[in-house]
Amino acid sequence: MKKPVYILDAFTSEALRGNSAAVVLDGADLDDATMQRIAGELKHAETVFPLPARDPSAAWHLRWFTPTDEVLFCGHATLAALRVMVDEAQRLRVPVGQVVRTAFTCKSGMLRVELTRTPDKKLHVAFEAPPAEFKEAVVSAELLMALGLIPEVLEPSQGPRRSLSGASQSGGNLYICLRDRETLARAAIDQKALAEAMKADGAGGVILYALQPKEGVDAAARAFFPMDGVPEDAVTGSALAQLGLLLQDTRPDAMPRAFRFTQGTELHREGHVLVSVRPEPEPGQIRAWLSGDGVVVMRGELDLRALVKAKK
Repeated sequence: MKKPVYILDAFTSEALRGNSAAVVLDGADLDDATMQRIAGELKHAETVFPLPARDPSAAWHLRWFTPTDEVLFCGHATLAALRVMVDEAQRLRVPVGQVVRTAFTCKSGMLRVELTRTPDKKLHVAFEAPPAEFKEAVVSAELLMALGLIPEVLEPSQGPRRSLSGASQSGGNLYICLRDRETLARAAIDQKALAEAMKADGAGGVILYALQPKEGVDAAARAFFPMDGVPEDAVTGSALAQLGLLLQDTRPDAMPRAFRFTQGTELHREGHVLVSVRPEPEPGQIRAWLSGDGVVVMRGELDLRALVKAKK
């Protein structure tokens, strides 16, 4: 039993930048435990399995696994899966100049997708992220200390917020705005202390960000998930989708509204994420859509024949 496998660097047009994800195809015959073992073998932050659709309105059902757990949604691995399924595996045709609208299902529900191809045949991928709401938050002294920060470096016009999302398996992300890009770069993280402070606070992740770090960029960010085994993530599509919703909530403007975010600079894997915040037909409802480039850096096969023999 062999499975096609791809490694794609997401949210970048340059190899070995952005955030890498593994994409394993034709996994409908794999059980949950085997998918988890494969993710542990591939050792990426997320491995995604595009599976046959479970709804007639959807093209695929997606599942994402870290090396230790299944997650409800992952932005960069979704981008990887969609690009691989269209351009590499050619499971869906996207003609030049047309918009192909489809969807995928996952444990966060059904999420919409828009695919287009430019005259030079470049694929553009946009997909919906799960909804999120926010509440004001207080940052403890212990958490600030673990981040290597002091209260004076927080941006007073943009107080801390916590996300409330159906896609969260924890207490949601804590968003902390800093005064400037230099402060963001200087944040020195004590991972053990941060994990302890986050556990006490009930936060699943901590997102530090600085607004308008340079012309053409709305925010630069860093994201930390030590309790999930990710000390610092390179480019976190799900968190940046929430950041777009957060900025629309705290600094409202006309929609649809486009944001450009950067992340990963401190890890030497800078990526660029485009977030479009769009109104829904239902009054007061908005959703964030993610888009970005991607580069396939490996194409191969996962050989599971010995695993099959061991099961017999």
